[in-house]
Amino acid sequence: MVAAGLARTHVDTRATPEGGASSSATEDPNLPEIPPHEWPTTPVTIGVDVARFGDAQTVIAIRKGDTLVSFESFSKQDTMYTVGRIVVAIREHEPDGIYIDEVGVGGGVLDRVKEMKFKRVRGVNVGHKSNDPEKYLNLRAEDFDYMRELFESERIRIPNDRELIAQLTSIRYSFTSMGQMKVEDKDSLRRQGLASPDKADALMLAFAAHKLSNNYKIWV
Repeated sequence: MVAAGLARTHVDTRATPEGGASSSATEDPNLPEIPPHEWPTTPVTIGVDVARFGDAQTVIAIRKGDTLVSFESFSKQDTMYTVGRIVVAIREHEPDGIYIDEVGVGGGVLDRVKEMKFKRVRGVNVGHKSNDPEKYLNLRAEDFDYMRELFESERIRIPNDRELIAQLTSIRYSFTSMGQMKVEDKDSLRRQGLASPDKADALMLAFAAHKLSNNYKIWV
């Protein structure tokens, strides 16, 4: 297990027992807070995991420094609705980077946000080659292993959201015959009848995708 037990021990202790998703950090007591004096110098990033099938959720995660401060999820909406919600998040949080899952329908969302001339927009395909191909099969494995490091070193704070924590603690890894770490992908989870880890993926995009490489498409 990549993240087993880690999310549980590093949630914000002020959170209420019930999980939940919200588009505003000030409206949801489950979301951690950042001390006001840290805000001026705290980098802001947005991660967007775009839904592809049935009950899968589109999730927009906003990270400020080491804290997830806003979390919005929705399903069964068209791409223009998703673009509209991303635009609201950009205008509200003025991010230093926007990382959008570009696989499948996410590519259309990414193209529209690019067309609107927002800066620092990056398309991410976690199936692409990692920055360390000897160690990781792809970017998905590399980025989730980086998330594991963040949890172990207590450099990340997340809300007490049961669904998010369940997704993080259910992520498993294995190794290829070449010794590369491989993280279970969404297609494999669906074949097992398991829920798509959409919240975990959006969190990963917000926290890990800032490690820019030629594997990400960048528009500035």
